[in-house]
Amino acid sequence: MTINIHIMNMNTTYAADAIAVHDEILKDGSDWFSPTAGHKIFDQAYMKFINRNLNYFDFGNMVTQTIEPPEYNPSLIKTLAFCLRVKDDFSEEGPFGRMCVWKIPPGMKIMQHVDNFEYHRHITRYIFSVSAQSSLVEIVIDGKRVEVEQGSIFKFYPAIQRHRFYNMSEVDWYFLGFDFWKTDLLNLAYHRIDSANIISDPIRLGRFGCGKEKYMSLH
Repeated sequence: MTINIHIMNMNTTYAADAIAVHDEILKDGSDWFSPTAGHKIFDQAYMKFINRNLNYFDFGNMVTQTIEPPEYNPSLIKTLAFCLRVKDDFSEEGPFGRMCVWKIPPGMKIMQHVDNFEYHRHITRYIFSVSAQSSLVEIVIDGKRVEVEQGSIFKFYPAIQRHRFYNMSEVDWYFLGFDFWKTDLLNLAYHRIDSANIISDPIRLGRFGCGKEKYMSLH
């Protein structure tokens, strides 16, 4: 099913993977991160991070983290394994960017938006439906509803495509959102980012935030 030139249904269902990832998420007792902000877009949803809460506000930081050893969440081993499988299955050559588990409670939503930081213009995002809801959840990309079932996956471009997620069911809705860098754009970025200087900045690892820090939170 083609929605438009930018977003494609992968015609692949990973139902068994979704069940395993869902079970792993439910067993993880760590806290969820609440991405509240003045714009209120994400205030009704919660996040956990597969590779830490990377600071996407600072583009130099996001480029630099691709040449550093990744730090993966030890509680989400099956989730990471699935993301790695997708990387192989769909021949994604670029490294991972942000990798998130999303939870949207009953009746809540991620409001319609585009992600327009410089980082987002350099990546492709995959969405993997983990929960069993189908008709009672809604993903809308560029005004068109994406078919959702447990184990379905698709990719889109969050910097140019407006998107929203709405849980109309009576239980929490879980899905993954994980990014791959576009290798041509990342290679260009390497030439204009002084990663050595960024790595040596004591602020970067000395605190959490959305300035020059590597991570926005402890998660």
